[in-house]
Amino acid sequence: MRTATGHDPYPYQARLATDGLPELLTAPTGAGKSVAGVLPWLYRRLVTAPETTPRRLVYVLPQHSLHDQLYERIGRWLDRLGRADEVGLHNVSDGGWRRHPERTAILVGTHDLMLSRALMRGFGDATVMAPVSFALLHTDTQWVFDGMDPHGPALPVGVELQRLRDEVGTPSPTATMWMSPELSLPRVRTTRLDIDPARYIGGLVDALTAAHVPGTQTIAVLNTVERARALYAALRQHGRDALLIHPRFRPADRRRLLSELDETGTDRIVVSARALEAGIDVSSRTLLTEVANVTSIVQRAGRCNRYGEHPEGGDLLWCEPPTGGDPDATRWLLAPERQPARPAAPVRPALRLPELLELFDTGGPDIDVSPWICDEADVTTTVAWRDGEPSDESPGPGWSELCQVPLADLRQRDHAWVRDRVDGHWRPALAGDLRPGVTVVLEAGHGGYLPDEGWAPESRAPVADLAPPARTHTVACVAWVGLDRHLMETEEEARLLLDALPGLPTRQRDAVTRAARYHDLGKCHEVFQEMLRASGGDFPDGLLAKSRAPYNTGRSRRPYFRHELVSALMLPDEPPLVTYLVGAHHGTVRITVRSVGEEAPFLRGVRDGDRTPPVALSTGERFPARSLRTDIFTTGSWTARAEALRDDLGPFRLAYLETLVRVADWRSSARHDGPVPTAPATVGTPDRPDSSGTAVVDEMAEPGQ
Repeated sequence: MRTATGHDPYPYQARLATDGLPELLTAPTGAGKSVAGVLPWLYRRLVTAPETTPRRLVYVLPQHSLHDQLYERIGRWLDRLGRADEVGLHNVSDGGWRRHPERTAILVGTHDLMLSRALMRGFGDATVMAPVSFALLHTDTQWVFDGMDPHGPALPVGVELQRLRDEVGTPSPTATMWMSPELSLPRVRTTRLDIDPARYIGGLVDALTAAHVPGTQTIAVLNTVERARALYAALRQHGRDALLIHPRFRPADRRRLLSELDETGTDRIVVSARALEAGIDVSSRTLLTEVANVTSIVQRAGRCNRYGEHPEGGDLLWCEPPTGGDPDATRWLLAPERQPARPAAPVRPALRLPELLELFDTGGPDIDVSPWICDEADVTTTVAWRDGEPSDESPGPGWSELCQVPLADLRQRDHAWVRDRVDGHWRPALAGDLRPGVTVVLEAGHGGYLPDEGWAPESRAPVADLAPPARTHTVACVAWVGLDRHLMETEEEARLLLDALPGLPTRQRDAVTRAARYHDLGKCHEVFQEMLRASGGDFPDGLLAKSRAPYNTGRSRRPYFRHELVSALMLPDEPPLVTYLVGAHHGTVRITVRSVGEEAPFLRGVRDGDRTPPVALSTGERFPARSLRTDIFTTGSWTARAEALRDDLGPFRLAYLETLVRVADWRSSARHDGPVPTAPATVGTPDRPDSSGTAVVDEMAEPGQ
């Protein structure tokens, strides 16, 4: 810890490194809980107990938090320890962490992003990637929840998920630690403010102006972004140097503002909306807070004279918000020496095993998981701004463009577009499209965003279009790869991966390696072989698995064709687990498999009576020519078998086995990747493979196919 942070550990932090992380950690605010949630785990993982310490740390902040500063702090710790190359550090939404399940890794994100992925419905995540995120978050993982609202939905669902992991079983142990502050105020002077609701913002300006000490920093934390924006605007109108911090900014603006927040010795007033309660290391001479729940008040108060840098002490001002606050918190603030009351927990939807098993089926109904994750007023989705209607040839919205906005605000706007889930084309958004986690493109000329204020639904000032420039080079397959070669290389990658992840029973290891060997047999289908050769080139004889750039722009003559469905149909005599893993290796043919749109009588591009040619593998195995029948899917017997596997192994183990096959496939494909000039953009559908077999989904599609 001295090397990473420059400070010796507190005794409680040293005990965590010696004894391991408990289920519940309570410490005073400002006592280094963020450090305690990371470095003791890292010390045990890398030094004293690598065999018994989970290889992934998932650090979860409240939904309204800003994880950027914590992410950067952890990165500096790893650099100082000389472990940055050994330990992966990821924002959970970047997806790169899924490529290396054997690596020690730290994931940082807010609870809406983490828990939606843990429920197989990741906000902002491609549906086909949901099983991989689900598997790795529930396997060999140490969860750390920092600063959760004790009365919000994240706490009970996190508790239930840990109970289900313990009850059903996981491939490797997974644990959870909840961190909370001691419910006591720091040594600050406390003053109640009586603000007239009729001129509430003006009253706050007067109070802050009177309380602010020149040459110091004052922080005002309000309960809503709307009031925070109004206070910020009023302070600026009064000539005050003010800074606005909340979650509804695009990444570049958020980083700029957080960089300004890191500047010390600044004479200013920082206005925030719940964003400074966890994961942010900042201090002030004076702090004003609206009444919220007691835990939030304590966390906010911990930003008042946090380092003891003001010998005369700090001032904590508090007031009732105009919409009414928390009566129990008000009583506690008036007599903080008393234990705060514990109000009854609100009634929330239960998460039990039947609900989790229903969510496991990504081919079934698109279940809204937001009631398990956030209160209705906190439901958000993601938007980007583009000049004019987005075209299918333009790249999808990238991370640098995205901004979280309330779903309720978005429903009031026109000129909004989404990608159609069936055909992959951009189209005007309908009311039913606006749901948590979806990415929406708005017309930049119609406003809705200001660089210093973030999401501003009333603004009509044009918004800068941050669409990335067209790339001159990309990474693609640079060789014609034969089918047998690809299958053998995928099996080899599966064995290497299993060697790095010991502990699976022999039956499951064998199923993974056999599924890896057979996963792409269905590419022998004439539809797929025609597609690989459709753009010409000097292709070799024999069955192919992948085509070489720039000849990999062919399109299937059958929409929605899934080669992995054909692979599964070619293996009637294999054990059900092997057949399932083969079908599931792109995240589409899993539990329920249905025709797309109006393609019937086809099923995912496959028709009864289609014939596959004979296939001979270098292992000596022979697969005779076969007439395909899809009734195993249409009559429900496939689903029944898949559900039996899910119930026998448990959802966490089955998804993990799926993941191992998929990672092996990604790695074998990557053996033949290289930089190539970017071809004119083409677009596929969410279920239509490109010529190398990639399911074209969106910017977060499967890597390395």
